[in-house]
Order: sequence, then structure tokens, then C-alpha cells
Amino acid sequence: MLLRWLLIFLLSVVFAQHAAPYNIGIGKSDITGPAAEVIMMGFASTDESAAGILSRLYARAFLIEDPNTSKRIMFVHCDLHSVMQLVHQEVLTQLATKYSGVYTEQNVVLHATHTHAGPGGTAGYFLYDVSILGYISDNFDKIVSGILDAIDKAHNSVASGTIRWNKGEVTKGGKNRSPDAYLANPASERAKYTGNIDTTMRALQFFSSSGKLRGVLAFYPVHPTSLTAANLLISGDNKGYAEFLLEDELDDVIVGIGITNAGDVSPNLIDNGDGTFSGEGSTTIESAEIMGKRQYDTLSALIKGKSELVQGSVVAKLSYVDFSNVTLDGVKPTTNEPFAHRTCPAVVGQNFAAGTEDGRGPSMFTEANL
Repeated sequence: MLLRWLLIFLLSVVFAQHAAPYNIGIGKSDITGPAAEVIMMGFASTDESAAGILSRLYARAFLIEDPNTSKRIMFVHCDLHSVMQLVHQEVLTQLATKYSGVYTEQNVVLHATHTHAGPGGTAGYFLYDVSILGYISDNFDKIVSGILDAIDKAHNSVASGTIRWNKGEVTKGGKNRSPDAYLANPASERAKYTGNIDTTMRALQFFSSSGKLRGVLAFYPVHPTSLTAANLLISGDNKGYAEFLLEDELDDVIVGIGITNAGDVSPNLIDNGDGTFSGEGSTTIESAEIMGKRQYDTLSALIKGKSELVQGSVVAKLSYVDFSNVTLDGVKPTTNEPFAHRTCPAVVGQNFAAGTEDGRGPSMFTEANL
């Protein structure tokens, strides 16, 4: 996936004798798009046209401000396949009009869970919208307005508080769907890890000045693809189910469970032996609930367990990177491969259309064959 920008949120940890509070705001708003006759984004299947709602999609905004410097960051977690550039630009345009420089590309992060069970048509680019059969303005408008509403709620609920963080392991929380490709990594690289997937969930917990839990923002690397291309119901998939369980259990607490380094981590643990994986449930909905429950179990334990106080300044960094011209460390050009030491402009090979073990494309396309 091409990234036009990279926003990095750093909470620089420093040691101090007392807890330095932050100004914290949290908001949540519905971003569920059209529930009928709009194709889902993710599997590129024109047969996957929405026909109802299993669970609603939400934007959850987390505002953190350093009271000493007034530096702030707005992190918006969305139950979406992806936050398209067009959505990002429109959100920033409307924020500029309403907040006059308070929220800009320098301090607003829009994050998606990567669910494949939400309506599409919000990109404005042919490659992303062609399988949706075009741009869907109703969906675009709903997502933009919902994100802005979540930001407004976070902005208007700012109060002094503290942030704590911890991490824990998720048992049976995913499976590497490209183990052969992983083995192509240098042995020295693979030796750094105990397995071929990351099994660690990391969580930030936001508290009021009185110690009441207000929100939780966690990250765990597994695809929300328990629901297959045969699914016609809008859903946040396994992550959405975990969020629902925790928000239902906790009193007035907003919970987001994001995705991180899940490039080839499937939630479907059963290898069918034909190039496809299946979930552990008798239905895909049950499979989503099983994988969601495992994320819920870990995060619930983290919320109840020991955690470390986050201290230090709030820093937001924006970086633009030309991914078509990145020099690779330790790689030298050769006569046969004069440009081996750097990346090149993006291309899409036929195996792009082959899909993955979680959802195959047309049979004429295959993996491992450019």
C-alpha cells in the first residue's frame, strides 16, 4: 500500500517524581455507511454487496495535549478498511475551517482497523473503487461527518487526566499466511523473534484526574478477515466484536482496538490444504466472535492488571517519503541488477489479483508468479 504521508505519535517517556497530567478528550461517533446495495471494500468481490448490518462502525477520537506546551495530537481510530486520502483531505479541510489551525496534517492521525466488511467507494482512485463499481458519495459523506463529529466530541470533552500503558500476549491470535515468504528473511532477522508473527497486544489507558477510566486504545496485529467475501452484513469483524464486548462491559468507556504489523497475519487458523484458510467457528460470524473474544480476553486482563504511567511531552512528526526511490542499506547494485540498491515505481503483478488464503481471486491468477 502506498503511503503519501507518515504521522508518528511519540509520547517521550521521562522519569519524574510525580505524575504530570495531560489534557485528554475522547469522542465516539457512528460512521456506518449504506447498508444495502453498496459493495464491501477489501475482497474486491462484486458479489459482496451489503444487505444489512451485523454491527455498526464507529470513529473513536483520542485527544492528548501537553498542558505545558499546548502541543496536541488527535488520533482517530476508525472501523474501516482504510482511511482513503480523499477522506483524509476532506476531514483536514473542514477542520481548518472550523478550528483555524488547531488541527492540521501535522497533528491529526486517522487510523483504520482494516475490516473487510464495510461499504467502499470512498477513494476516488480507479484501482480502489473499480471493484465497488464507482465512488459512493453517501458512504464518503457519512464517514467524513462521523470522523468530524468524533473529533468535536473529543475536543469538547477535554479534562485533565493521566495515561497508562501495558502489553500482553494474545493466545492463538493469528496465523502467518505466507510462511515461505517469511523464511526468505535473513536468519539473523528471524532469530530476533520467537515466532513468525507478533503476538503482543499493546494498550494505552486514559484516566480522569479522579482515576476513572475514560478510554482505551489498544493495538494488535491480526487481520479483521474472519468474515469472508460471502458475508453481506456490515461489521467491524473480530476487532469490532472485541470493542463491543469491552464497551458493553465497562461503564461509559470508549474502546478502540487497532491494527499494527499484520501484513500476513490471518485470523483463520485452519489450513484447508487447498490454498485457503478457515476460521474455527461453524460460521464465519462465529469465527469472528472467537478471534474477537481472544483479543477481548487479553485487553480485559491488561485493563485490570499492572500498568506503567506515561510521562513526558507530546510530539507529532510528519514525514513525506518517496517510496519509489528509497535506498536500501547493505544492498549493492550489480551488472545484472543495476538498481538493486533502491526501490522503484510501484507496479501491480498478476499475483496481486490472486488474493490470499483469507479470500481468493479468480482462478486464473496465482501467487508466487509475477
